[in-house]
Amino acid sequence: MGIAGSGMSAAALIAQAQGYRVSGCDLEPEGYYSQPLKKHKIEIALGHSQEHLMGIDILVVSPAILEVTPHFPELIEAKKTKIVMTWQEFMGKYLQKDKFVIAVAGTHGKSTTTAMVGLVLEAAGLDPTVEVGALVPQWQSNARVGKSRYFVCEADEYHHNFLHYSPSIAIINNIDMDHPEFFKDFESFLAAFEKFIRKLVKPKILIVNLDDAGVRSLLEKNKHYLIKKRVPVIGYRLGAEYKFPLENEYRAEIKELGQDSSLFAVSLKSGFEQKAEIKELFRLKLAAPHQIANSLGVIAVARCLNVNLDRVHQVFRTFEGIGRRQELLGEARGVKVIDDYGHHPTAITAVIKATRQKFPKARIWAVFEPHQFSRVKVFQEAFNKALNLADKVIVTKIFPGREKPLPEVSGELLIKKINSSKAKYEENFETVAEIVVQGARQEDVVLVFGAGKSYQLSRMILEKLRTR
Repeated sequence: MGIAGSGMSAAALIAQAQGYRVSGCDLEPEGYYSQPLKKHKIEIALGHSQEHLMGIDILVVSPAILEVTPHFPELIEAKKTKIVMTWQEFMGKYLQKDKFVIAVAGTHGKSTTTAMVGLVLEAAGLDPTVEVGALVPQWQSNARVGKSRYFVCEADEYHHNFLHYSPSIAIINNIDMDHPEFFKDFESFLAAFEKFIRKLVKPKILIVNLDDAGVRSLLEKNKHYLIKKRVPVIGYRLGAEYKFPLENEYRAEIKELGQDSSLFAVSLKSGFEQKAEIKELFRLKLAAPHQIANSLGVIAVARCLNVNLDRVHQVFRTFEGIGRRQELLGEARGVKVIDDYGHHPTAITAVIKATRQKFPKARIWAVFEPHQFSRVKVFQEAFNKALNLADKVIVTKIFPGREKPLPEVSGELLIKKINSSKAKYEENFETVAEIVVQGARQEDVVLVFGAGKSYQLSRMILEKLRTR
């Protein structure tokens, strides 16, 4: 159910390749992630019906369906026969069975890091299976099916989804409060990650971003446990040293942040020998400090698996990112249109700053479809600050996702503290596109943010620019 979702569709593709007979339904079968399913001849029925359960052994659902639409007929019927499980539970229990799992967790950067790890393992001939919550251009899909024991996946904290996995290696990019509709505060959010690191199985390797305050809180609270259980903790950082009993530490020194790539030196310090083992220059075809941080986690995984660093260099030099992550859709009338999945203030801030660095003379538009009412309510101030970094701002109506509307919350709250001369609230996508097309000028960059239907808006803007 909801087979066209970003992670669900990837799980469906992997399940079919592993020999399961897969079918699905969705209220929007022509969604962003439908094409790989259709390419592999997976049937997608429109809407919901009890008839979908004919001959079915397992009904796989998104956790959101259990909360928001428990009244759907096939879900009610399937609960009676106890054949319902979330796609994360299905993946952990069945698809990852007997696999060496490498799970990428954290509020930001999961998809990009997962894709890079998968590509490096592929380049090294390790033939991994990979689940990504985004389309990877090299695979033309959000999944890669391999025949080896390696299984690389995103590990999402929402609904404690990642507790269905038992990774041998876990990467935690950052721990930045999110999903306020599920976690009541940062302590409960952090507690989910505490449970996650206890899911590690041999060799139990934990790779973490030492620059992140949330990660440091996790390490401090679980120091005794990690030492007692002999969990090798591998840290990576761009910033100041952080004292912790580490197995290894990777430090990057940025040498150059260009428009289309970054150059950085990486030194490895063994926690026991306290000396630099390697110092190597890497060229990454992504130009932003947060992408360099993501790549350090990838280097750490590669060395844990004894992958030759030449394979890492090969991927870094050619990897241009994934779908909906600062994805340049095209250019028309001298205006660039970029589609981005960003729906959290931290992500929006990072993308606007990276765009400013890449196009220093450009006027930047931030067009944002907010995602979920609770997120707007809790992060209102942070969204105002993030969006204010752009030169022109348009906020649309909120995409509810898995929530019911909150009457007192609207997207208009997100421009309350932004000068009205540069910020507008407009609910209708067609009108938003018209405002951008009429106001944009040569060398402008239009960033379209959102995790709902904003991918349609970015394409609408580009099409209108091309036809005027």
